[in-house]
Amino acid sequence: MLTLLSFIVVIGIIVFVHEFGHFLAAKLSGVRVEVFSLGFPPKLISWTRGETEYQLAWIPLGGYVKMSGMADESFDGEVDLKDPRGFTAQPFWNKTFIISAGVIMNILLGFLIYTTLVWSSGVGKMTGTTLTMVSENYPAAEAGLMEGDRIAEVDGKRVDDWETLTNTIRHYPGVPVSISWMRGDSLMSSQITPRATPEFNISEVKMDTVGKIGILGTIVVEDVGVFKAAFYGADQVWSIVRLNAVSLGALLTGRAKVKELTGPLGIAKMSGDSARSGVATFFSFIGMISISIAFLNILPIPMLDGGHLLFIIIEKIIGREIPEKVKDNLLKVGMAALILLVVVVSYHDVIRYYIGAN
Repeated sequence: MLTLLSFIVVIGIIVFVHEFGHFLAAKLSGVRVEVFSLGFPPKLISWTRGETEYQLAWIPLGGYVKMSGMADESFDGEVDLKDPRGFTAQPFWNKTFIISAGVIMNILLGFLIYTTLVWSSGVGKMTGTTLTMVSENYPAAEAGLMEGDRIAEVDGKRVDDWETLTNTIRHYPGVPVSISWMRGDSLMSSQITPRATPEFNISEVKMDTVGKIGILGTIVVEDVGVFKAAFYGADQVWSIVRLNAVSLGALLTGRAKVKELTGPLGIAKMSGDSARSGVATFFSFIGMISISIAFLNILPIPMLDGGHLLFIIIEKIIGREIPEKVKDNLLKVGMAALILLVVVVSYHDVIRYYIGAN
């Protein structure tokens, strides 16, 4: 039940923020908004206020804002190309603003979440080389290292800070290295073979193998002001965008496979797991998903915002509207492709998360 409720909250917040971005941009641009929908048809409940129908629909994997003069995901009714308040009648920059507003709002949501978390909780940083945890069944524990020990040397070289310590150990995957440590007033040492661990190198877009011995140092929390928190928030947004771009590149070049993607069922499970880990973890997860969905939405695929934006750019270049029938057919193809992708990814989610097979 917690997993289901958490998933509904995560998707509900992200979809509402995204669609509200389109809705607000359309209203600011003077465009007639016919429908504001959370979820895809068929309709569950609806009510009308002013010129807009607000509705909740049965398929909770997205939503849409139906504007006069625009073919969209609802496939509902004829498109009125002559409405002076329709989307088609808008200048290029208004159209671009309206279509991009959902993605902008999702990015802004992630930024505000991460900025608020850092501002309220501070920034944790490892300091010194005194151990606060030694993981069982890892090389450090097997060599006799214990909590409270202070590592003094690695491969005969003095280490005074956590970054130097871990970076040095990373260079010895599966290779014995001499490590010395202080326990009280006693100097101890041992040959330790760091465990060879695969790790994705985002800078070089490849897998590396690094050495790890299973230790954790002292974490010091530094309070930060709102401006520094905003810097950390922006950096986190950029890191997630970059990770998504790298992952997409790996998928397109065959270095990653579709079965490694996470779909709605996987997100549902992670929603529950993050909720069980506390409020901060849960909101951090919402921020990550919001930014990732923004990245997905801006891809130039029909039915996604990026597909609509591509139509707008092409029309600007050729100087005329793309026929609505062509747009409608491309949207249907995009819808079918995304539904197929969701089905395939969900199948692998079931195997990975709910059956336990590899």
